[in-house]
Amino acid sequence: MHLRDFRIGWRMLARQPLHTAAMLLGLAVGLAAAFLLLALVHYSFSYDSAVPDNRNVYVFKHKLKLLAEPLWIEQMPLPARDVLANSGLPLTLCTVNPHARTVKVDGRLHEVVFNEVSDTFPAMFGVRAVAGDLVATLARPDGLALTPRGALELFGTMAALGRTLDVDGRVLRVLALLPEPQPNTTLPYTALVGEGTVLWKPGEREQQRHNWTGLAGKLYARAPGVQAQAMAAPVQLEANRVVAAMLGANEMRRVGGTMVEVAVTPLADAYFDTDVAVFLGGPRASKALVLALAALALLILALAATNYVNLATVRVLARGREIAVRKTLGAGAGRLAAQFVAESVAVALAAASLGLLLAWLLLPVFSSLMDRPLAHFLSPASLLAALAIGIGTGLVCGIWPARIALRVLPARALAGRAGSEPAGGAWLRRALTVFQFAAAISLCALALAVGWQARFAAQADPGFAVDEFVLLHLRQEAKAETRQAFHAALARVPGVVGATAIDLPFGHPMVRNSTAFRGPSGVERRFEMTLVDPGFFAVTGIAPVAGVGFNSGFNSGFNASFNAGVEGTRPSAPQKNDIMLNGAAARALGFASEGAAVGQVVTMGDMSLRVVGIAPPLRHRGLRYPSTAMVYMVEQARANVIMVRTTLDAASLEQTLAPLLSRYFPGLPTRVQPARGVFEEGSADDWRIARLLTLGTVVATGIAAFGIYVLAAGSVQRRGREIALRKLHGAGRRAIGLLVGTEFALLLLAAAVMALPPAGFVIAHYLAGFAVTTTYVWWALPAALLIGVLTACCATLRHAIAAMRVMPAVALRQGE
Repeated sequence: MHLRDFRIGWRMLARQPLHTAAMLLGLAVGLAAAFLLLALVHYSFSYDSAVPDNRNVYVFKHKLKLLAEPLWIEQMPLPARDVLANSGLPLTLCTVNPHARTVKVDGRLHEVVFNEVSDTFPAMFGVRAVAGDLVATLARPDGLALTPRGALELFGTMAALGRTLDVDGRVLRVLALLPEPQPNTTLPYTALVGEGTVLWKPGEREQQRHNWTGLAGKLYARAPGVQAQAMAAPVQLEANRVVAAMLGANEMRRVGGTMVEVAVTPLADAYFDTDVAVFLGGPRASKALVLALAALALLILALAATNYVNLATVRVLARGREIAVRKTLGAGAGRLAAQFVAESVAVALAAASLGLLLAWLLLPVFSSLMDRPLAHFLSPASLLAALAIGIGTGLVCGIWPARIALRVLPARALAGRAGSEPAGGAWLRRALTVFQFAAAISLCALALAVGWQARFAAQADPGFAVDEFVLLHLRQEAKAETRQAFHAALARVPGVVGATAIDLPFGHPMVRNSTAFRGPSGVERRFEMTLVDPGFFAVTGIAPVAGVGFNSGFNSGFNASFNAGVEGTRPSAPQKNDIMLNGAAARALGFASEGAAVGQVVTMGDMSLRVVGIAPPLRHRGLRYPSTAMVYMVEQARANVIMVRTTLDAASLEQTLAPLLSRYFPGLPTRVQPARGVFEEGSADDWRIARLLTLGTVVATGIAAFGIYVLAAGSVQRRGREIALRKLHGAGRRAIGLLVGTEFALLLLAAAVMALPPAGFVIAHYLAGFAVTTTYVWWALPAALLIGVLTACCATLRHAIAAMRVMPAVALRQGE
């Protein structure tokens, strides 16, 4: 190809501005969607890429089989580092321990997480101060290093070097300023301190160095040449030795001799480690899902490319005389092919430029939709990559039009018979249209299924009127007596019907604490525990299945309907050792029936507990998790979430409670949210996927509609003589309409056969991640097919009407 080919190509494209605009716009929209999706894929696969040699930096995690539902936890006890340091392995170790504090600066309260890091942190993570000395800062007890964001949040200016900060009577001094960490990191930070920081109370850190029951923070190791199993083994061995000494040999034998499992993950893969249930450092993502997004980007790009090929083919057929003249004047096959490929590349480059502009305009919306900061997408490297994708698309898309041009016969073309397309070409364009509609129907079915299931999960019924409650998340620093006094004071607040406390809100995915319980028959099982105050069942209106509930006398100031009107509420105060089970827990402990457990004694270690009632099955976590055996215990001191039953919405209640909150918890911010909001947060990722699939569906359906529109135009034009002859033989408009419609009905049938089985398989795979699903999900398949049919009808209606209005004399004269 030469520059002259591009100039000629642009002149030819300019002769048909509407046709060129249609090709350009369709390809640009597809490229814009692909660019945005590929930006997200690149963002995901470049997590922690700023860390030098991140494939040889590992983060530790552990799983404790002592829990009722053992899950991996990406936090380690502090003694684990000493075990590795004394293991003899050639490791460089680094710990990152968060210290959450509320500090006051210039009269304003700030929530700050000070990350305590080892002196190896700067070298391991490649962090250098832009002002001051980071290594020297971490060596000082009062040293503090801030990022620009941290400095702005605390002091309102990035010129914070030398400023001081009072944290609970201990002074920190800003001695270093750091560059902002990359946005896609599993270790975000705004403030760094050293291991000898004054944030520790005297002797506290030394005590934590020997505490295997506490989770300090993250443990990293740089280990070139060391096997992952070899790193994990010393920590796992020592952890199990310590646990065995605490629990005894019998408990260890019950779990097969290994109570604690330890593993490591390369930092480069940490973002994709979705097995981790508790972690510090932002969201995680499934690698399979990110790869699916990459496939979606390629699919949309392929749909846009097939649409361009369809349009370009029609354009080549219309230029038969021009091609014939050029061949007659001596233009060779290579010259003609170069000309049409050059036109394709010119269109693709223009479409790539327009696609980049569209992607830039849509980037803020897309970033918000996916909850990922993608502003750095428009870098010089990404622009070059986008243009390269455009050129590659143009080269590939130019092959078929060039092939059609090479097959034009000059004699037929000059005689006026060059407008016919080879049979193979017509079938190829039909196949491309089937592919476009199959993709659109599949994406539509997936979008509907994920959206309906996400809505169903967000509106899950936990077993009581959750929409009548607002949650107050109290800080753990608040004293138990203060929380109880505040709880009692809520009775005098207008609009508050009742209030009760619980350790974790309903819908929260976190696994609760668990312990072993033994029934009268000797059966021992480990159950999760929910800590509530005495008025929990009364305020929520949850009636026991058998026996009685805890006394609601703690909330005696509240509405009487919650204190005395709930069936089974006892008038006497609960004893310290009173518990309630749900039906699953009662059956697991060997009781013949739920009622048989009431009044019986179960043991928890050396403590005897009396079962006072059986709670109905409640959904403490989202719909992804099955309902499990549960034990309810009265424990007001550790119940940090207050569930307020109110006639007010969350914003109004927060405003009403502001004086009360500032009185009882001065300096401690309290999060207020609707109780339903916890379930909605659990479905947030599913909503994002549904919206993303919806956007893909809109793009794919638009491309498919345009493709079948062009195919219908070509089909009616190609079959003009046939339609005329049928009319001369008595065919009416209805028969002609059926003739045209049957062709496209068969194409839709083929698209449905191609689309629905894979879509059904993917939907089934998606639903497998839920314990409870809605039956409406499967209506997504016929609904998507219906949308595809309506889209095809609207796209082909104009040409079907045109076929029914064909005048035989005109059609036969044009086909001569």
